[in-house]
Amino acid sequence: MTGVGDGLPVLERIRITLIALRMPRALEVLDHAVQQLERGEASALELIDTLLAEELSVRETSRIKTALRMGRLATIKTLAGFDFSFQPSLDRGRILALAELQLRSSTSSVRPALLSPRRVMGWTPPDGICVPR
Repeated sequence: MTGVGDGLPVLERIRITLIALRMPRALEVLDHAVQQLERGEASALELIDTLLAEELSVRETSRIKTALRMGRLATIKTLAGFDFSFQPSLDRGRILALAELQLRSSTSSVRPALLSPRRVMGWTPPDGICVPR
């Protein structure tokens, strides 16, 4: 097979090909992946898989960032950046536990709401919906 870089070492031809294919992340991790291959820590197929997975990861991250920017969505905010001192009535521990979906070991506070929704804040089901008492 003839192509760009004939007569060059294989590794250099791979670099040229990765540049031509616009695969910068694969190019960045190429040397490390080849070292793993030489030490016997990875097979040739694992090397290819590593290069492709790294490139796919970067492209997917870039795609998501672009979509968020093009969608003109509000800035993504997380609990890590929330100023709990601004709203002192919030229990930081409880909010963080809810964020991690941690429930109490006792389900006694949850059970009445699940078994009797009519008792929760005077809620009544819409007509035609059968709810056990």
